[in-house]
Amino acid sequence: MLKMPTMRTRLFACLIALFLPGLCLAAGLNVSIPLHEGRLDILPLRDTLDELHLPEAVIDGLADVDASVDLRGVNGWLLLRAVNGALGDGFHLAVDNGALRISIDPAKLPENWDQSCEALNRFVQTVAPEATARQTRRFGLHLPRTVDAKIPLVILIHGLDGDASSCRDLVKLLQNDGFQTATFVYPAERPLAGNAELFTRHLSALHERFPDLRIDLVTESMGGLIARQYVEGPGYAGGVDRFILIAPPNGGSAWIGAGWMLKLIANAASWENDPDWSCSWMVTEGICQESRDLRPQSGFLRSLNSHPRRPGVRYTIIAGDRPSADRYGADLLAGLDVALCGQISQSWGLRQVEHAIQSERQRLLSHTGASDGPVTLASAALEGVTDFVALPVDHVALFEAVDGKPPAAWPVIHNRLTN
Repeated sequence: MLKMPTMRTRLFACLIALFLPGLCLAAGLNVSIPLHEGRLDILPLRDTLDELHLPEAVIDGLADVDASVDLRGVNGWLLLRAVNGALGDGFHLAVDNGALRISIDPAKLPENWDQSCEALNRFVQTVAPEATARQTRRFGLHLPRTVDAKIPLVILIHGLDGDASSCRDLVKLLQNDGFQTATFVYPAERPLAGNAELFTRHLSALHERFPDLRIDLVTESMGGLIARQYVEGPGYAGGVDRFILIAPPNGGSAWIGAGWMLKLIANAASWENDPDWSCSWMVTEGICQESRDLRPQSGFLRSLNSHPRRPGVRYTIIAGDRPSADRYGADLLAGLDVALCGQISQSWGLRQVEHAIQSERQRLLSHTGASDGPVTLASAALEGVTDFVALPVDHVALFEAVDGKPPAAWPVIHNRLTN
């Protein structure tokens, strides 16, 4: 039976995949690194990097690393296969005469960030096939066990760093009201064009199987852009009646710089709550590649916004005008107020502090502006869509239950779907 490499071995192999192409280019396209009883140790690799006068930060980062990878046997073959498969003909590893020999063809190496991400993606898929398979099963259109072609099907699409659980609150409300629902889950950090193609394939197949089925789309944030590319693009198969976009960043978002932080937060939550989660998912879900497409005036958005609205499809946009930071700030003040209750209020001369905390909390809870945090009202607007509803809530509260309250967009969604 094939024994999969340990996590430590995988991480060291990732180090090889990341650093050796640059090492070979600096050394003149070919490098030979001696092995110690078939093992590649970090020490000779670090010494070679030092000889090539690479940045001190790279070398210092390896100073305390004590790791090696056994390149003999099945597991060694698997790791070499993973690296060679990731970079194709541009980069080749081979074990020969007690040394790891590397050859490189610069013309065939990845030329941009997306190609580099896809190379790393292929590498991780090879060394972590079981984890990749578990993740891949989550992607795509998840339909009910039985589809009734006589009843409209409401398809929900999550936003950035979301998944099927992000749609759970609205799914429950819709099903309690007799709607049949489906969810579309996608690797949210990959380029939007690829996810739009995936959605188009699934919706085209659905329409072919149920040509008379009426489809209503309810999308959250970035999911609206993916759905728009299908509805307004050349691959549209038909059948969509209502198209409800919740906080869609049609004009882009200024929050794209927080992509790495959102990625870490989302994966930390998955690590804690999802027994199927693997750290390899942080690569195979994409590496913040969507942030380029979410930039205002990005090539993807310019192309998407050049499309006219689809005739026959009824659009509704629901946006928020309360910044997300205000709710978080109010929650912090509420915790402070509880912690100080009974102490400050009973202390002579300091009661006004408690009153000030409560007053500021109320101000934050009632404050409105021109943005829900990630998406401004101007960015959510779309030419030709007159059914535009602004609600005094933040980005998350529009689509998900917060503080025991149902998603704020639900009354509008229910009204449009039943009208």
